[in-house]
Amino acid sequence: MPAPSNVDVAADAVRDAIVRGRIKPGERIKEIPLAAELDISRGPIRDALRKLERDGLVEVIPNRGAVVPVIRAVDVLEVYALRAALGSLALHKLILEEAIPVPALERTLERLRRAVERGQAERAADADLAYQSQVVAGSGLHRVAAEFDRLTWQVRIFIVALDLTLVDKLPRILAEMEALHAALLAGAGADALWREKYERWVRTLVERLPEPFDEPLWAALTAGRTRGATP
Repeated sequence: MPAPSNVDVAADAVRDAIVRGRIKPGERIKEIPLAAELDISRGPIRDALRKLERDGLVEVIPNRGAVVPVIRAVDVLEVYALRAALGSLALHKLILEEAIPVPALERTLERLRRAVERGQAERAADADLAYQSQVVAGSGLHRVAAEFDRLTWQVRIFIVALDLTLVDKLPRILAEMEALHAALLAGAGADALWREKYERWVRTLVERLPEPFDEPLWAALTAGRTRGATP
């Protein structure tokens, strides 16, 4: 496997700093200190920031540089609506072709159970997100999987930036995933549970923002398939 390029090294470093909350929404990413820290030139730093801008993790502003975007309610709704829709596509294909990656999913589900039993919120969140990604990757829809994983980074940022406490939500996380897993094995009801899960979490996140939850926008983004229409 070839060594990562300086652009990849810089992108990984900035992405990790944002996801872990070391660089916060609204904060400018300073190229010179970052280049010195990574011992690379500013050229790869700029290329990395443009790459991260395409992923929605930074915003490059003329005469100011790269900034981590401030989180708005519309951003959370958009990301969750997209992930819900992409996951739904994957689920339909998995069930249609009876190609559910059961062993991999059950290993991840067991990781989630252990994390919940031990009260390990961060590990539980990682297992939850990993299970979702495995469902989508297992569909064989490569473009869908690539976009889904790209949006997963933004979910991680939402959780950290909005200081969402997950310890008290561990039973809910496990119950959601066990219900989804059972529905997948049964070949019925998984899509509804997937969308219900996403609606619950998008509401939980928006509650931490000063803006109200935009019901008409959420209904429009999800094509009327949340609430009342089996999310």
